[in-house]
Amino acid sequence: MNPRRFFEDLAKQKIERLAKELQIKDPLIIYKPNPKFGDLVWDTQKLKIDVPQESVEKLCDENIKFQKSGKFINITFNPEKYARTVLDFINSGDFKKNEGGLKYLIEHTSANPTGPLHIGRARNSIIGDTMARILRRLGNEVRVEYYMNDIGTQVEALLIGMEIFPDLSYTEAYRRVYENIEQYKSKIEEYMLRAEQGDIDFLKSTRTRLEMLLEDVLRDLYSLGIRFDGIVWESDFILNGDVKGVLEKLEPFLKDENGAKYIEYNDDKIYLKRSNGTSLYFTRDIAYHIYKAKNFNVPIDVLGEDHKLHFQNLTYVLKLLGIENIKVIFYSYVITKEGKMSTRRGNVIYLRDLLEESVQLAEDEVRKRHPDLDENSIKDLATRIGHSAVRYNIIRYSPEKPITFTWEDALNFEGESAPFIMYSYARSNSILNKTESFNKGDNKFVEREIELIKKMGDYTDILEEAGRTYRPDRLARYIYELASTFNQFYRDCPVLKDPENRDRRLEIVKAFNMVLKDAMETLGLEITEKL
Repeated sequence: MNPRRFFEDLAKQKIERLAKELQIKDPLIIYKPNPKFGDLVWDTQKLKIDVPQESVEKLCDENIKFQKSGKFINITFNPEKYARTVLDFINSGDFKKNEGGLKYLIEHTSANPTGPLHIGRARNSIIGDTMARILRRLGNEVRVEYYMNDIGTQVEALLIGMEIFPDLSYTEAYRRVYENIEQYKSKIEEYMLRAEQGDIDFLKSTRTRLEMLLEDVLRDLYSLGIRFDGIVWESDFILNGDVKGVLEKLEPFLKDENGAKYIEYNDDKIYLKRSNGTSLYFTRDIAYHIYKAKNFNVPIDVLGEDHKLHFQNLTYVLKLLGIENIKVIFYSYVITKEGKMSTRRGNVIYLRDLLEESVQLAEDEVRKRHPDLDENSIKDLATRIGHSAVRYNIIRYSPEKPITFTWEDALNFEGESAPFIMYSYARSNSILNKTESFNKGDNKFVEREIELIKKMGDYTDILEEAGRTYRPDRLARYIYELASTFNQFYRDCPVLKDPENRDRRLEIVKAFNMVLKDAMETLGLEITEKL
């Protein structure tokens, strides 16, 4: 058990025994307060009795202090004992042990390859990949999939554009067709019908062309360390009969409209089959989610907030089939000063351009700070810093919060940024590399040391909270706070130049180094031994 939870449980057991003695039947409200009030607080405002001062005093022991303050009882862990417990827990490696035991499937990105990824879509990818890393770190089995649409209006418009305008980039060819969609409507319907009827040669040709375009998308994601365990093709659910099976299972709920089939929901109609006999994207998505639900404990979709209605309809229909384990992470838009980005309108900032700019800025900084480095080392370091900067700048915002993109914020290497965190790790690494060995230190911790150790003691809880709530930004904010606390410790507490406190402080630096490295890897940030 992690130290914080151990001390919390000790405190809660004492409170529960006292509540029983005082015949308190009201719910006990115990939570983590502002640090200036202690490590825990028992809020007794809503209790029908006043907890006697002498009863509070009897709760105190060598591990935990209880102090009444009006209607609150502040709880403080013995700082030396708690600090020692945290250090031993981290430096033993026990903080890395987790037994999640669940099977997760995370579907993220799933963008039609109508052009390179813009940073709005990349937010989906970074959130999905970071959640996969967090859940794996918590001991779970996680599979990550990309759902590739090879049927539908956008895809057929893309393919037709590439045929009609072979001399244009595929992005521009797609835009030409989509902006004049009525002109190509019959051709699009013809292609969709061929796909729906399982025309193998047509689907094979479609897939071959889309795979080439998909590689362009995946290349940008690979540069950020984002990988997929599998690509799932939409047409497979037609070819294997799953779409037909969906319509058969939902037959009791289907209504007819001139041959089209739909389900009524909230005075609206959810269409699953067109009058010409072809299925809709929604129907194929139902088939995909049935597969997810059958094979995984927790399937998670990462979706833009504009898909809320789709997901609401999806979960309603799945519930009719007895499926209720699908989870979702909605994220808000990344917008520019001109508004929401759109590949169709050409109003985009591509991820690859942002990465190139970020790496170039990092390279300029590295050359200024380390003119002695060789060219390969400069470029390698700049790439690590630049890519981590982009990744962290996206993940540090809560998913539901919109991000207004500016180049100044995206390429800011000061303050709450990946370079600051990476520099803190490199600084701790430099300290450890200057000594061959050290002994276990004493317990004469000073305030600044205890502050850092307490922050490290929060890591396991923050990690579990991020996994439980699907909020990777919680972990991102935590490691910035951890790095900031370390830098304050470094400023105020000499390590190698203070023989009396050397071993204890080296022990603290080692623990910090281990926790920060683990958190950075979990967030997908690059590790650099020097910076």
